[in-house]
Amino acid sequence: MRKSILLFAALLVTSPALFAQGNKSVFFEIGGNGIGFSGNFDGRFSKKENGLGFRAGIGFVPGTADNGLIDFSTILTIPVGLNYVAGKGPHHFEAGLGATYVSGSFSLLDSDEEKGSGVGFVPSGGYRYASPEKGLQARVFISPFFGSGGSVFWAGLSIGYKF
Repeated sequence: MRKSILLFAALLVTSPALFAQGNKSVFFEIGGNGIGFSGNFDGRFSKKENGLGFRAGIGFVPGTADNGLIDFSTILTIPVGLNYVAGKGPHHFEAGLGATYVSGSFSLLDSDEEKGSGVGFVPSGGYRYASPEKGLQARVFISPFFGSGGSVFWAGLSIGYKF
């Protein structure tokens, strides 16, 4: 599964056909699909502002010091997904379906450290501000995270540059 996600992300980012299209952006995200902090690339499959697109990124959740309850090392995250943007002018609604690969180690209640990895399903929906030309892009959205250990309500905020 891990290799499939990495391959999918690499294909999205390196495909010359996708880079030939318009409406690309890079953004920094807190929360959201990357869980902690992530850097992402987003693009449309057409030259239009609206419509189907994709995102791929890499992120991390900073580790914590051992406090007796929970202790975890820095966790690597790799968010990828498809999204749809609707709206006019600079104001848009964005809906997406994504997957996030998560890898790290942790311990609970001073137990032995456990290492692991997995993939979570992350749907999202929210508001996107995108300058009609090149420039600022910002997003505010909800993105619940569904994994093998259960689910959690999650949200995110991002800011970036559209080119």
